[in-house]
Order: sequence, then C-alpha cells, then structure tokens
Amino acid sequence: MSSWKEKLLNMDMELENNVDNLFIQSTEAKGKDIGLINPTSGTGVLAREDGRVEAFADYGLGFRMDPKTQSFSIFAPNLKMFYQKKEEISYNQKLNFIQGEYKTVLDKLTEDGE
Repeated sequence: MSSWKEKLLNMDMELENNVDNLFIQSTEAKGKDIGLINPTSGTGVLAREDGRVEAFADYGLGFRMDPKTQSFSIFAPNLKMFYQKKEEISYNQKLNFIQGEYKTVLDKLTEDGE
C-alpha cells in the first residue's frame, strides 16, 4: 500500500503541466499575494489574492486555509500535537453556528406573524 505522499506525487505526475514548474510557481507570490518567501528554499507563508492562506516548509509539508472550501488542510508525513486539554467535536451534518439558538430565533421571527 502506498503512502499518502506517494499518492500525492502520483497525482502530480498525472498532470499535463510540468509539476516542477508548478511547484516553483506555487512558492512565488503573484499579483496581489502578500507574504514572506525564502528565495533559496522556497519556504514561506502567503496570503493569496483569492483569500487562501498557505505556509509550506517542504513539498508535502505545510498547511492551507481555504475560505472557498471552508477547509483547513495539514500536509505532513508525521503530525505531532502537544496540548494540555483536548476537546473534540464531531459533526455528521453541516455545521450550523446558531444550532442551539435556532428555536429562539425562529420563535422571535414568528412571534409577530402569528
């Protein structure tokens, strides 16, 4: 069974474009991107024009926050987390920030209508 990093490399190899060029371009700030990039290693943090925030230290090692997909992606062959208290919340449905207040809000909206 191949590792996730091998799968990532295989997916990159299937692209019609030159993967090496795409990698080099991904480490460059363009247009209205703002960030810090080490010109020697390509390591950097970028706030992209489309709203994404990316930080990469190596190929396949970094993170991306994407407002379009509402996702936080971590790319790492090894992930180490250090914390004092762990709180886990799982949802099998789309996250609703007013879930607990829904009935109250609905009651307020329908109060005058009835």
